[in-house]
Amino acid sequence: MKRFYFFFIIIMLSGILAANAQTSNATIFGKVTDENGLPVDMVNVSLKNYPFGTTTNRKGEYLFRIPSGREVAVVFSMIGYNMEERKLSLASEATFELNVVMSSSNQEIDEIVIQEQRQTSGNIVRINPKSISSLPDVGMGSVEGVLRTLPGVSSSNELSNQYSVRGGNFDENLVYVNGIEVYRPTLIRAGQQEGLSFVNSDMVSSIQFSAGGFDASYGDKMSSVLDIKYSRPTQFKANVMASLMGARAHVESISDNKKFTYNMGARYKSFKLLLGSLAEKGVYDPSFIDFQGYFTYSPSPKFEIGFLGTASSNSYRFVPEKLEQTFGTFKNQLKLTIDFEGQEVDRFYTYTGALNFLYKPTPAINLNLALAAFSSDEQETYDIIGSYRFNEVQNEGTDQRDDSTILLGLGYYHEHGRNFLKANVLSVDHSGSFKSGGNVLSWGMNAKQEIISDRMNEWQYRDSAGYSLPYSDKEVKLYYAENTEYEHTKNRYSAYLQDSYSTPWGNGTLMITGGVRANYWDFTHKVFVSPRFSCSYKVDGTYDIIYRLAAGSYYQPAFYRELKNLYGEVADSIQTPHSLQVVAGVDYSFIAWERPFKLTAESYYKSLKNLIPYQYENVRIRYLSDQISDGFAYGLDVKVNGEFVSGTQSWVSASLMKTMEDIDGDVDSEGNQVGYIRRPNDQRFKFSMFFQDYLPGLPYYQMNLTGHFITGVPFGMPRSPRYLQKNQVPAYRRVDIGFLRLLVSNGDNLTSWRFLDRFKECSVGIEVYNLLDIRNVSSYSFIADFQNIYYAVENRLTGRMLNFTVSASF
Repeated sequence: MKRFYFFFIIIMLSGILAANAQTSNATIFGKVTDENGLPVDMVNVSLKNYPFGTTTNRKGEYLFRIPSGREVAVVFSMIGYNMEERKLSLASEATFELNVVMSSSNQEIDEIVIQEQRQTSGNIVRINPKSISSLPDVGMGSVEGVLRTLPGVSSSNELSNQYSVRGGNFDENLVYVNGIEVYRPTLIRAGQQEGLSFVNSDMVSSIQFSAGGFDASYGDKMSSVLDIKYSRPTQFKANVMASLMGARAHVESISDNKKFTYNMGARYKSFKLLLGSLAEKGVYDPSFIDFQGYFTYSPSPKFEIGFLGTASSNSYRFVPEKLEQTFGTFKNQLKLTIDFEGQEVDRFYTYTGALNFLYKPTPAINLNLALAAFSSDEQETYDIIGSYRFNEVQNEGTDQRDDSTILLGLGYYHEHGRNFLKANVLSVDHSGSFKSGGNVLSWGMNAKQEIISDRMNEWQYRDSAGYSLPYSDKEVKLYYAENTEYEHTKNRYSAYLQDSYSTPWGNGTLMITGGVRANYWDFTHKVFVSPRFSCSYKVDGTYDIIYRLAAGSYYQPAFYRELKNLYGEVADSIQTPHSLQVVAGVDYSFIAWERPFKLTAESYYKSLKNLIPYQYENVRIRYLSDQISDGFAYGLDVKVNGEFVSGTQSWVSASLMKTMEDIDGDVDSEGNQVGYIRRPNDQRFKFSMFFQDYLPGLPYYQMNLTGHFITGVPFGMPRSPRYLQKNQVPAYRRVDIGFLRLLVSNGDNLTSWRFLDRFKECSVGIEVYNLLDIRNVSSYSFIADFQNIYYAVENRLTGRMLNFTVSASF
């Protein structure tokens, strides 16, 4: 199989080199103006029927590389202007000036709300939803796949949709879809249980992300905000996609009278083939299905009713059979063999419904009322018995390098779990805005009720050489046991007031946003007030430069999972984690290799108080709710994006970060104060890239590549004191690559197959996941030998896998 992949890569690279040798491009440049001769910026300049292009700058100027030696059509388009098309046929490496005058369009826009595009003072990154479909990602086109390539965002498990931002944990990230907060399941322990991302990328119209320093209009979390908007259709569209990993379908349309719209999607995903590459062999039977729909009705131009509904079913069944793992050093290699009995069966059902009323009494006022409900039914059941033995492996002086020489340990363990959780969250939310000149005043209020029923029965028995661990000569003891039942009904209230002001100042434009946010939770009976401020200054000149500064206070009242300690016991009282943040950044747009680029850099410092320490159990967070700590995080994030290849957007990002904490009252075995230790997400360096390319002269052959290098996090024995977790997981290294062949583009059939004429878009592709076949480490298991010495055994992630895709739209 490895030989097949090797020859596959060689053939593809040979094809690219051959194409580069035989074809070349030409260059066009010029200026785009309106009917009054004024420059028009942000005009899309693209090659007709191909997803490649560039945009004009503030002076209306552009530069674009196009195929040579044949006639091509160059299209200039922008909302509010009539599309312009020019046909060209240029010689290889020719340079041609093409200036275009765009006329205003009188086309009516059927949106109830037209939101002005404006410079924002907040630390918000806008992500192009089209980049999602280009990613070679095991998440099958997930938004989280794009986030992983951004600076400050880390994820060291390709099976999981969770991510860490600037040293925070998964629970510190806010996710909104159409203004509704999204929750993730509580009982999930491993990435293979997660299934689909909540966000259906086919339905998305806009993506905004902030890695810190966000405004008061966003909720009460300490790390990040992901703000997703589902599209309100203006015409009929439909698309389907199928691969070895699953399938998805999507349809959207608008009624003839323009009053009713619908946007619906269905997805199915199975990790079965991918999980087959894990070291732990057995029968994997995962099945993940979800349905989502967003509907709007506008009885009048001033009023709109919207409904968002989702239903998902994640089922995971695993019957383990055998694990063979070699570990240790080159000179002292050990081999672990485990034979399994039993199975694991997990089911996660989640439902979301949100009814939204939007009223616009005047062009300057927006009023919104939303009623939302979230329900989750989680079931985790398993009984797994493992009989293990591990040996020293003969490494030198023999042809059989796997020969076992010395038996170091044997035993067995029994893991039992019957965990059931039901969670219901009901909320009512009002928000509004008033615009007057350069001022935008916004406000919001929210009331939320959480109803949770939790039953946990989980234990593990361990035997080493016939002795149970921990050893007792009087009774048989379990290694650990948790048996709890808890009912939880609590209420939360929050409100914010925020004002944004924009004005010309000096040689540029200044924008300031200030706001205050307050929240109350009847579990703690405390009110917390969080002032937040941000500003930006855009300098007018030859190059676009934006300076940004943000500072604020962020309180994060605990959710239910933060209340439970390692043994499933729920705390009677708890402190509220708090973060003071300062973020300074700059955006610099420039020209390199006669193509546009943008450099973004941000430095930040976070002072952290009243933290709830935690440990990771694979991707499950186990909080130490009976402890408290203070800490800090600081770092630097840098990103360069632009046309590394003419007409395509690619980027590279790098991050430096350090985060530490001091657990109150933490002492070592000799009674000394421990002091500051690394936090569980202390990943000091990260590098990521997303690169797009196409064959010169043959742009319907495309290549997309992602790569990640992330240094490891600290780890130690499960349930051991945090200060003893001083070891470090190896760095996460991964490269995924995808090759795409466009068959139909924008209604133009690029083949001789007439049956494809009915499609608007159609393509086939090949994706190679984990191209370098690096088995990254997700966590460790600990095995004891005859002398009760524990060994850390790596739990490795997936290997190389080939995936085939086909997609079409109508």
